[in-house]
Amino acid sequence: MDEKKKFLIVRLSAIGDIVHSLTVADCLRTFYPDAQIDWVVSDKCKGIVQNNPLLDNVYVAEISKWRKNWLLSLPDIVKFTNILKKNKYDYTIDVQGLFKSAIITALSGGKEKIGMADGREFSTLVLDKKVAPKEKRPFKNRHIIRRNLDILEGSGLVSKENMAKYTPKAQLPPSDEMTKNKIDNLLKDIDTTKPNFVFAPATMWKNKHWDVSEWQKLFNLVKNGANIIFTGVEKDLKLINEITNGENAFILAGKTNMSEYIEVLRRADLIVSPDSGASHLGFGVIKEGRPKIFTLFFATSKNVYTPLGEGNLGFPLGKPICIPCHKRKCKKGTMECTKYIKAEEVFEEIKKIFKNL
Repeated sequence: MDEKKKFLIVRLSAIGDIVHSLTVADCLRTFYPDAQIDWVVSDKCKGIVQNNPLLDNVYVAEISKWRKNWLLSLPDIVKFTNILKKNKYDYTIDVQGLFKSAIITALSGGKEKIGMADGREFSTLVLDKKVAPKEKRPFKNRHIIRRNLDILEGSGLVSKENMAKYTPKAQLPPSDEMTKNKIDNLLKDIDTTKPNFVFAPATMWKNKHWDVSEWQKLFNLVKNGANIIFTGVEKDLKLINEITNGENAFILAGKTNMSEYIEVLRRADLIVSPDSGASHLGFGVIKEGRPKIFTLFFATSKNVYTPLGEGNLGFPLGKPICIPCHKRKCKKGTMECTKYIKAEEVFEEIKKIFKNL
């Protein structure tokens, strides 16, 4: 294999999707160790890829500004992509497959532009090589990481034989001393004799949320045997306070930036989260088998999004009450899937790993 190639990966957002796509960079680094591997990311998600050891250069696209008016922003976009063109990439890989990623892919100057054939919003029109998907949308069985890696195998960049030997993994940027010190301070009262459980109860989709009464039950079942660390953004505090009801916990919602959040996850022994950023960022910090990640699935498929790795689980463990609809709004109007997983079921699995609870 000629290892001195230049690759540009285009994956602008969102948090979990970028982590899933980092396996593409890791796979390329495995089989093209001397290659230049660069990334284009949106301004909102830059903390996941900046200073990432997998990458040589990271280019931050001001998507928040551009999306207000794509037409008026075109001069800025052209200026941005002219910077990319100077690298004379051999391959531009659009892992996102949307209009916004297609614009950057088209203007990147890559000699060969590659992506999935089922990209949306006319994104496939700019591709030189379109990889046929192994599963049609909506995805219900093929893991999203495997789907992303299909781009490399389907385009011939990585052989089928080499891909069979590759174990998917992702890396996140290392924490600097300032970040470590801040988290040390936020968790200064931690009981070092107990495991650290990160609970991240909130997400953007309403029908990805677990019923609050089940969160309350799980919190009460584990609170005496573990340090419970709640994460999220400031607007999640209402939900977190409802779960804890004034009981002792480490509530870090709204107190950390992306780098600091990643450091919190590095200190976790277990992460419990719906299908959201916390669960997928957790995959990027796994080291020596920890943290374990328990992900709660409702509107989305556990087959597709459960973090890879031994001991990581997607709930419900049995057959879901609804076939995952992948919709932001419940078609039945009942939200019954959010009540199907029971706290006792999750607790029984926790006890299999943490036997002193």
